[in-house]
Amino acid sequence: MKEHRIPLAGSWRSVGELYTEITNPADGRVVSRVPALERQDVDAAVSAAQEALRTSDWAWDGRLRADVLLQWADRLADRVDEIAERLVLENGKVRREARFEVANQIQVIRYNAGLARSLAGRSHSLGRHVAGLVTVEPMGVVAVISPWNWPIALLTRDLAPALAAGNAALCKPASQTAGATADFLATLAEVGDLPPGILSVVTGSGSRVGQAMVEHPGINMIAFTGDGSTGQRILRDAAPTFKKVVLELGGKSPFVICADADLDKAAGELASAIFTTTSGQICTAPSRALVEASCFEEIAERLCSIVANIKLGDGLNENSTMGPLTTREQYDKVVRHIREAKQNCRLLAGGDIPEAASVNDGLFVGPTIFTDIPPGAPLLHEEIFGPVLTLQSFSTDEEAVALANSTSFGLSAAVFCRDLNRTMRLSREIRAGTVWVNTYNRFYPETEVGGYGDSGIGRMAGESGLREFTQTKHINLDFTPGTIRVGRVG
Repeated sequence: MKEHRIPLAGSWRSVGELYTEITNPADGRVVSRVPALERQDVDAAVSAAQEALRTSDWAWDGRLRADVLLQWADRLADRVDEIAERLVLENGKVRREARFEVANQIQVIRYNAGLARSLAGRSHSLGRHVAGLVTVEPMGVVAVISPWNWPIALLTRDLAPALAAGNAALCKPASQTAGATADFLATLAEVGDLPPGILSVVTGSGSRVGQAMVEHPGINMIAFTGDGSTGQRILRDAAPTFKKVVLELGGKSPFVICADADLDKAAGELASAIFTTTSGQICTAPSRALVEASCFEEIAERLCSIVANIKLGDGLNENSTMGPLTTREQYDKVVRHIREAKQNCRLLAGGDIPEAASVNDGLFVGPTIFTDIPPGAPLLHEEIFGPVLTLQSFSTDEEAVALANSTSFGLSAAVFCRDLNRTMRLSREIRAGTVWVNTYNRFYPETEVGGYGDSGIGRMAGESGLREFTQTKHINLDFTPGTIRVGRVG
């Protein structure tokens, strides 16, 4: 069991009398302790952030920010394996995925370091003696609230551009993975050129410190990734202080497979994305497979064959290809959906759930596939956030699009097809912020992500993601003769 310290308001806070314990979902062992903060700690962090922005060059010096981010990336490169192992212990994901998640943030940070030096405004000639300067400035103090499923990646996706744009940041990690997140952020806090107070890590319950951040008048922006109900509360509670709010919420992503597709690749990518990637606990999980009728049975057979070879087990075991669910709450939710679906849907694979599972036995749910689902079933419309896949068939492109757009979500989608014209028609008619073609779950720091409808507000990553953390100012200059006096120098 490890006790973690956190950077807070320009100094370090260690575990004291108030702390949160984090358990391993594979066996119920307590593996980490982090400080449990209170509302007054949020006040201190905000005050330190405001002071750092006022007294340092952070907001004005892109070279300084780029240098700090590059030093962070270098420090992180030396601690990838250590942080990845802590992530396995707290989240349950397999070691291979955990290491990929941590290591991949090095390129995300370096990309944003480049953007820190290229933030540019523009100028306009507005008359013979009038000019307009449009400048880009940071929002100020930004709160980044991140989830437990990909806690390192989804935090970095918002934090790196927030810092690159010149903001100070308060990071609220999910309590379930706060130890791994604290270790990750320590690699940044230890960079000597980072002004004290620019970064604070606020560990504790959402009802206390999370709510305090949303309501705090000194915080100028909230960047949140998580479930829709929490996103709604953030929008409502941030309204009195007119904060900017950017949200990435849930998904119910369609995975369209046309008859001419590479069916082996389609089935493999689908199974990986819904089952072995974080045990289906990812907002882009393709939980709805829409398969052209003429290849439906072939895809079903391929998927069942893949499922039979998935090895469920502790993420630290190198033979495991799929780990447990992360929380007891999520385990109970997924089990409830599976049991209800078995009453009125056809089960193709999996679905074997113990009547009672102890946390000490591990929160394991195997890959599960259903078909013949009634149109209004929750399985088709609610985000389950687990390894549960539905199979539906379509006969025409119009039917495929109607099925794909039949939920209130619009985060991501896939089209597997060899016909370019057909692929482009389907991709453009599906309402989703990202559409992958003949691949899935490919993320890049250069390209934006975000959702339609109930999947969120705003965009993350890419140049647009950086701009979310800025505000625009117009400085109007009138230099009509006699308007501006120029004093003598010397």
